[in-house]
Amino acid sequence: MSSWLAEAAAVFAKDWRAELRTRFALNTLGLFAVTTLVVVSLALGPIGGSPNGPSVLSAVLWLILLFAATAGLPRLFVAEEETHTATALRLAATPSALFTGKLAYGLVLLLALEAITTPLYLAMVQLPVASPGLLVTVLAAGAVGLAAASTLVAVMVAQARARGTLFAVLLFPVLVPLLVMAVALTRQAVSGEPANVGLLPLVLYDASVIVAGLMLFPAMWNP
Repeated sequence: MSSWLAEAAAVFAKDWRAELRTRFALNTLGLFAVTTLVVVSLALGPIGGSPNGPSVLSAVLWLILLFAATAGLPRLFVAEEETHTATALRLAATPSALFTGKLAYGLVLLLALEAITTPLYLAMVQLPVASPGLLVTVLAAGAVGLAAASTLVAVMVAQARARGTLFAVLLFPVLVPLLVMAVALTRQAVSGEPANVGLLPLVLYDASVIVAGLMLFPAMWNP
């Protein structure tokens, strides 16, 4: 177990060292999120008080997070393919540890994106939140599922030419259940409505995607 954790931590640290040198994902995520926030705030404005305001703005928040992730996470495995170090990585880390380390890297990126984007979004559209604790929990659970699905899909498209387009095409169907649940829970957190949709299905979705990733990743990483 200690060796497995060391391998996962080494993959996580390697990816962050590479990211801090190039800042590709950070710049892509940040630029996309800020640009989208400005456009959304100018187009929608403060509609949080209207009857459909919480529903619309909750959906838009998750669309911003989704498209920002789609822009920044397809390169999770591209660096190894471009530098021809994928074989060395296969020999250095077990598939499950590699998947966990990449997932942790993507999760930290998404949590940082949410921590910066969500307060700015709520302030720019003037949307009050009735249940901040529920909103934070939903954002965290959504980030886990989004990171797990993105990691699994990223390894599928790492060697493809049009990896960005293929990544989005494969990722969206996987994330439809997550987005439906996350938008509903976010609307409830914003408006203070009774929790018609509980957190348990979202947590179970996250667990299912992680388990599926751990099972399928070795076959895709070592064809």
